[in-house]
Amino acid sequence: MNLLGSFEQDKVVFQFKDIDNKLKENKTINSSDSVLEKFIKNIKFPGLNICPCRPGENAAQTLLKNFINEKKIYSYNSARDFPSYNGTSFLSASLRFGTISIRKVWNATLNLNSDFANQENYLSIETWQKELVWREFYQHCLFNFPELEKGPYRKKWDHFPWQNNNEWFQHWSNGDTGVPIVDAAMRQLNSTGWMHNRCRMIVASFLVKDLICNWQMGEKKFMETLVDGDLAANNGGWQWSASSGMDPKPLRIFNPYTQAKKFDPICEYIKYWIPELSKVSNSELLNGEISNLEKNNYSSPIVNHNIQQRLFKSLYAEI
Repeated sequence: MNLLGSFEQDKVVFQFKDIDNKLKENKTINSSDSVLEKFIKNIKFPGLNICPCRPGENAAQTLLKNFINEKKIYSYNSARDFPSYNGTSFLSASLRFGTISIRKVWNATLNLNSDFANQENYLSIETWQKELVWREFYQHCLFNFPELEKGPYRKKWDHFPWQNNNEWFQHWSNGDTGVPIVDAAMRQLNSTGWMHNRCRMIVASFLVKDLICNWQMGEKKFMETLVDGDLAANNGGWQWSASSGMDPKPLRIFNPYTQAKKFDPICEYIKYWIPELSKVSNSELLNGEISNLEKNNYSSPIVNHNIQQRLFKSLYAEI
């Protein structure tokens, strides 16, 4: 990884909604990537160089081509969950804004399936296909159940006693919870307008199951900040994390420290986004036991995961 810098959140958010309106009004932009690039520069988006998603049809085609030609699609199954790896396609925003079609992406995977007999390659292609299917599933869910936009699919969640501590929410939103993997992910979001998918699940679980804040608070934050913010996918992902959606598993809770040990074992991702912790030993970062001498003004954890997990479970048992 190359640390390219960080930016204040209010200066970074890529205003795709504004761009979307401009695209509808300007036929030249629709047909010219060069004009689109100029338009993006004119709105002064400071995170452009570090956001992995790229605007425009030609850029989307290049992202897909690179994902295949650089053989990332053949290692996707083993690499996709590690946020420090360059292991995903970065096509989420392109799909969100239609600069590439889901059919074109899907057909590209079918062509590969016919050309490669290697079992590991096939498994990785199939895993990526399943992720595309998840996206379509959430599109169909929202189309057939538009009420999902307003609240939980599982109605008993209407009665959950959320604590909605606004101070805790602000710490979470700013990447200042004292839990390294959570803070690294939120800083990535605030600096680039994008977040690795594994990290989206980790921070969502932490907000809902540790801080006991309504999932809709996080859903709103993501839609305000993500360059690939898609109503259906975002809503579906948050309801999946909150256990309030169309999911056969009634309850899942991610331990952020266990997740970090599994998916950022040498703390490359954590230290990239939290440079003040770059000199701290990996074992301390992964266990959440950073000594005061090494904190370098980094916050202590605002909650204890084990205590909050027990509290959440007790509240859940009563609804």
